[in-house]
Order: sequence, then C-alpha cells, then structure tokens
Amino acid sequence: MQDQDYEGPLVRAFNALPDLITAATFLCAWIAPGLIGYARVRDLMLLMLIEFIVMHSGAFTAVVFGMQDVSRIKRALSLAGLTAFYLMFVLGFSLAFGSTWPIWAFLWLFVSRFLQLFTSRAQMEAKMQRMLGGWIVSGMAYLAGAFATVFLPFPKFGITPQVIADMHLPGSGLWVEKPWTVLAFGTFYFGVLAWAKLKPIMLVGMKSPGT
Repeated sequence: MQDQDYEGPLVRAFNALPDLITAATFLCAWIAPGLIGYARVRDLMLLMLIEFIVMHSGAFTAVVFGMQDVSRIKRALSLAGLTAFYLMFVLGFSLAFGSTWPIWAFLWLFVSRFLQLFTSRAQMEAKMQRMLGGWIVSGMAYLAGAFATVFLPFPKFGITPQVIADMHLPGSGLWVEKPWTVLAFGTFYFGVLAWAKLKPIMLVGMKSPGT
C-alpha cells in the first residue's frame, strides 16, 4: 500500500515544475541559444556555480527545519541566518559581474529546492527524509554531471564558434572553451532533480516489505 506521507501526483508535479523549467531552459540554450539571448546563455553557466552553493546549503537547511525543540520564531531566525550566510557568496558573484542577476538566480534555485517543504502535508520527520534524500540525489547528480563534462564528447548543437565569440566569455577553462558542456550538464542535472521529485520513493528511501 502506498505510504500516506506521499504527496499526490499534482503536488509532486508542482514541486518538480521549477526544476523542469530550469532544465528546459538549459536545453533551449544548448540547442537554440539565440532564442534566449547570448547574455542569458552566459548567465546559465554561472547558474551551475550558484547551484553548488544552494546544494551545499541543503543538508544544513533540512536540519534547521527539523529542529523540534525550538519555537517557530527561532527556527525562522536560524533559517534566515543560514540563508544570509550563503547569500554572501552570491553577493560576491553579483559584485564581480556588476549585476543583480546572481541574487535572483540564487532565490529561484533556493525556492526550487525547498518548495516541497511547504507543499507537503507529511510529518516533519518524513519531510526531513525527503530533503536529505534529495540532497544525496542532487550531490550524486552534480558529481556525475561534472565528470561527464570532462570525459564525454557532448554535441555542440547550436553553440557554434560564432556564438561563443558573441558570448564574450571571460577567463579560461573547459566551460569557457566548450560552453556546450555546461549546458548539457545543466540539462542533465536539473532533469534528474525534477525526476527525483516526481518519484518520491527516491527521496524517502526503501520501504520494508509489507508496508
């Protein structure tokens, strides 16, 4: 029998929607970068670095939400402090690039990751299992995607030499020399996150027989 802590399919789809949108945006930038603009394609490359910060905060945020022996006010203050700590790193990106875009990107990714905490009617213990499970899935997907960009020969699709020149990418490195690899990374990574939210068994772990 299905666990009563599982959300319905509509709620799971709603939780997965932000990640689906992000994955689709990466795919669009990979195949037809002109549709979203070369400047936005460049921003998507930075998004994967910001996501690493958000992913790193996932386990700590789950612990804050799971504190049962404190009031809601203290829990909210702890969450605000944790968010402010990670936001400092994002502000560094914002200052370096002279744009507020990294801040909005951070907030989008933050809401995408923790949306299910507010839509689920499950007990807090079940929510924490999902959050920690989701953190493990995202960590494995991030590592797999990062290694794949180094070793797998992804197709360029719409990222032609002229597009790369028009993007005016600063610095050097694999992602700068082969920007289509990070777009493939983002498509894969956020696709995995969406799939994991659509399949709650991935987030709560294996159930014992007979439950």
